[in-house]
Amino acid sequence: MRTLTVEKELRYLKGLFFFFGFLIMSWLPRFPEVKANLGLTNGEFGSLISTSAAGGLVALLMVGQLVHNYGAQLVMRIATFSLVASLILLTSTHSSVVFLISNIIQAAAISAFHISINAQGFSYQDRTKRHVVTLLSGFWSSGALATAIVSGLLVNRIPLATHVVFLSLIMLAVLLFLISAISSNLVQPNQDEDAEYSFRDIFVGFKLDGMVSGAFFCAVFLEFSVGDWAAIFVKEDIGIKSGLHTLPYILFTFTMITGRLTAHRLFNRFSMEYLVKVGSLTSGASFLIGILVTRFIGAEHKMLSLVILCISFTVAGLGSSFLTPSVMNAANTRSKSPSSVVIGQIGVVNNIAVFIMRLVIAWTAQAFSLSIALLIPAVLLFMVPFFLKIFKNA
Repeated sequence: MRTLTVEKELRYLKGLFFFFGFLIMSWLPRFPEVKANLGLTNGEFGSLISTSAAGGLVALLMVGQLVHNYGAQLVMRIATFSLVASLILLTSTHSSVVFLISNIIQAAAISAFHISINAQGFSYQDRTKRHVVTLLSGFWSSGALATAIVSGLLVNRIPLATHVVFLSLIMLAVLLFLISAISSNLVQPNQDEDAEYSFRDIFVGFKLDGMVSGAFFCAVFLEFSVGDWAAIFVKEDIGIKSGLHTLPYILFTFTMITGRLTAHRLFNRFSMEYLVKVGSLTSGASFLIGILVTRFIGAEHKMLSLVILCISFTVAGLGSSFLTPSVMNAANTRSKSPSSVVIGQIGVVNNIAVFIMRLVIAWTAQAFSLSIALLIPAVLLFMVPFFLKIFKNA
């Protein structure tokens, strides 16, 4: 089997991250249509979305071990087929039960693919001594941005189900091609019996790094919240009915890409602790101010509210752009376990925490308003500086 050059491997890795983001984020800007298909309130829809934690939890517990013992290629192929099938069901069904099952399957597939490609990214970084994890996250965000723009343009033009079926089948072919192309350099099945990682080790060897888990959760929840609720907030609370309701989300994602693709230039000039502190506080403050100002302006000034949200989301995306990949890099540095296992372990704890917080967001929105609920991820970002010591050796 021919081994790829490091440059060609990196190109294929960039492609995998980009098209993974393009596929799984394709339906988020059209969440209002998904919610309308199911006929649910904000609280009910948010609760249904949060059930993804079940699938993610199972995958996060098991996939690190599967990648380590059986290699990344098999896991990625199964995950790709599962992603496509579940996404088509999620965007075409009017049944809450079908949505529930599909949502759990999709979450498990996302976690499996996420662990596999990030383990490959860490493997590449360890072999080449090049800092690429943040860069690769930028390509994932680039895919998310590209698909958000496409989805925004297709709103009220092409039915949601038609859009997703067509896109999913194309992405299936593209991802399977990339997996085959990079197969010789993917993390291979473990051949060392002394280093075998059994299912028993998943629980016996499970190590909770409280500082890493706390930092990861506080840093990542804004990204979840913007993905889940930004389009619904702008369309229903602000009253922007056209495709413009996706603009704040698009700008948030665009500046997150910009930050992830360029942040490595700052790593040699400033300490990681300083960058994380400034980034988290700037992002949290911008998002908090944007939500509060639009709340006080009111829905009668729609375009002014949209402009303010666009500025707020732009700054928030840039400030938070490198936080999550930096925490993952710190976790890998602090642990002696295989990178695929490390990613799975920090994901388990935070999947549970995100499940709880998604419910909190959903029912805070139902009881009060979505603008009040969206203040929560901003407040969490203000807590990131309490975990700065994990970056000392990252």
